[in-house]
Amino acid sequence: MVVIVIVMSTTLYFWVIPTYMTAQTTDTSNFAYREHFQTITGSFATFVQSTPETVDPSPGPVTPYTTCTGTISTPTSANIFVPVNGVCKITANVGAIYVSSGGNLTVTGATVQSVYSDNGLYIGLSNVNVVDWTYTANVQNIVIVGSRLNTSGDTSHCPDGCNSALWDGGRGLFTMINNTVTGQVESEVSHYAIVTNNVISDRLEIESADFGQIQNNQVGGVLDLDQNGVLAISGNTINGNALYGTNGWCGTAYNTIRGSTSGTCQGNVAVDVLNAGSIPVTLQSLYLGNVPISGTVSWSLASGNTVQCGSQQLTTCTVLPIIVPVGQTARITLQWTPPSANSYALPWNYIYFTFVSRYQNYVDGYLYFTYGLGTQSISRLTNRICPPCS
Repeated sequence: MVVIVIVMSTTLYFWVIPTYMTAQTTDTSNFAYREHFQTITGSFATFVQSTPETVDPSPGPVTPYTTCTGTISTPTSANIFVPVNGVCKITANVGAIYVSSGGNLTVTGATVQSVYSDNGLYIGLSNVNVVDWTYTANVQNIVIVGSRLNTSGDTSHCPDGCNSALWDGGRGLFTMINNTVTGQVESEVSHYAIVTNNVISDRLEIESADFGQIQNNQVGGVLDLDQNGVLAISGNTINGNALYGTNGWCGTAYNTIRGSTSGTCQGNVAVDVLNAGSIPVTLQSLYLGNVPISGTVSWSLASGNTVQCGSQQLTTCTVLPIIVPVGQTARITLQWTPPSANSYALPWNYIYFTFVSRYQNYVDGYLYFTYGLGTQSISRLTNRICPPCS
């Protein structure tokens, strides 16, 4: 410590100034200030594509029928026809329903014989009993919540194997939550297929979807997943086999599969980290969704130079820590598994990550399915009040 004394007239002024010893001390906290790194880019199944598939039309309207362009609140045995671009709301029991191109249908608290549509705009079923088949082709948005499908147990519908209770196809949004289904459910070629908290007595198939989230379902038969772009599967009980076909990107965890499993379901996330500081960066703790990584890690340098991997010099390393030389970019790939069954909201389409260095600096960020890294992150200190640091 240095004491400065200035005499002015008869008054003495004292300044006490701290002296920093920096490298001469045993405190290494100053390295945290010299360390500087940041995220550059990242991907989470970015640009993964599903496999297209032909969608067959529905059986069409059941005749004779009554046209609906408003509200039906009185029970009727008549079949219902929603015309092109028509809007129909139903709160009472009716016969079979058909929704035309651009049509909008909402059914609440009713029993209906069947639901068919070709090129409809919206179909919403809430607390509905569907006695027989539900078949929708190229509908832009389907939401089925708290309903019971194929209550008659009809096994005669066979678009892809018999015992079909619901078949949906087309590049729209498909959402099923808290339903009970007698028979099998099949969703093909959807943009988003969100299937959660359902009890399905037979097979569940999600095929050729851009994105599929299958969570907390009880499936009596086979879980069949093939030709999808991105899949996240967690918390399901499958009494049959699990079939993981050719999917672009797939992550699974916390499932109970009582049959056999064929194929693989593994998804990776990747983040590039640049060392822009004056000392090497050593990343020693990696988190996905605030949970320490449980899967494998692989990292290399964008320059192609060898890395310090334990006691060896290798091009690609699969152990921690990740050592990034000054001015170099590390390409870090992590194997991802979905969070526990109830730990994330729907729809789920991103993951949060955190990388912590030896000197307790960290970067974090969000990786989105659609475009990868949301915002670049510059390293900062964790749980410190600086200066001073202790």
